[in-house]
Amino acid sequence: MASQSISKPSALSGTWGESLAEFFGTLVLILFGDGCVASFALFNKFGTFANNWVVIIFGWGFAVMLGIYVAGAISGAHLNPAVTFAMAVTKRMPWSKVAPYIIAQVLGALVAAAVLYFVYKGAIDNALGGAALSAENVSKVGGVFYTSRKDFVGVFGAFGDEFIGTALLVGLILAITDGRNQPVQANLNPMIIGFLIVAIGASFGLNSGYAINPARDFGPRLWMTIAGGGLGALNEYTWIPIVAPLAGGAVGAFIYDFTISKVLAAKGLGQSGNTETQGEAVREREEVVES
Repeated sequence: MASQSISKPSALSGTWGESLAEFFGTLVLILFGDGCVASFALFNKFGTFANNWVVIIFGWGFAVMLGIYVAGAISGAHLNPAVTFAMAVTKRMPWSKVAPYIIAQVLGALVAAAVLYFVYKGAIDNALGGAALSAENVSKVGGVFYTSRKDFVGVFGAFGDEFIGTALLVGLILAITDGRNQPVQANLNPMIIGFLIVAIGASFGLNSGYAINPARDFGPRLWMTIAGGGLGALNEYTWIPIVAPLAGGAVGAFIYDFTISKVLAAKGLGQSGNTETQGEAVREREEVVES
C-alpha cells in the first residue's frame, strides 16, 4: 500500500504569519506617517509647503491606508494595539493573539523610527545645532517621532483627546467594515479608513498630536530613548498615548456593539452581497462551484 506524506502546515499560516503582517503593516504606517511629520517639523523653516497641518493629517491618512493594504488580507491590519485590544474584549479575536500582535506592532514602529532617524540624520543634526542627541535637547526633534500635549493643554484635555479620538477610530472602523452596514467593497476599504484618520486629525489632532495608537507613539519613543534621548523621550507623558487609546478603543467598540450593531440585528439585516469582514478588511467571499 502506497504511503501518503502529509505536509505540515507552515508556521506562516497561523499567528506567526499574521504577526509578521502586523509588523510590516505597522512599519509602512510609521515610515510614511512619521516621514510626513519629519517634512513638517524639520523643513518648515525653509518656506516649503510642509509647514501646513494638512500635510500631517493627509500624510497619516495615506500612511494608514497603505499599511492596511499590506496586512489587510492576512491579519485584518490592526496596526494598532488599541484596535487589537478592542477586537479581543469584544470577542472578535482570541486573546492568545493579542500579545503577538501588539509586540509585532511595537517592533514595527520601532524599526521604522530607526530607519527614519538615519534617513533624516542630517536634518535632525541641523535642528539640534550640531549637538549630540540627549535628554536635554531631544524635545527639539522628538515631535517627529512621538506625540506630546501643547503647553496650554492639561493632562485631562490630552487624555480626553486621545480617548475620544480612538473611540471614534475603532467605532467607525466597525461601522465601515460591518458587512450588514453598507460595506465598502472593490478593495476601497483602506482608503475610507485613511479618510477617517484625516477627519480625526482635522478635528482632534492639535491638542496632543493625535497618536490614537499606542504602538505609533511608544515604538518611536523607545527608539529615541535608545538613540540618546533617554528620559527626555521616555517622560511623564508616555502613559497617556498608551492608556487613553486602549481605553477609548474598547469603549468605542462597546458603544458600536450595543447601539448600531443591535439595530442592524433587530432589523434582520444580513451581510451585503458576498462580503466577509476581517479586522479592517472587507473582502468578497469566493464562491465554490461544484462540477
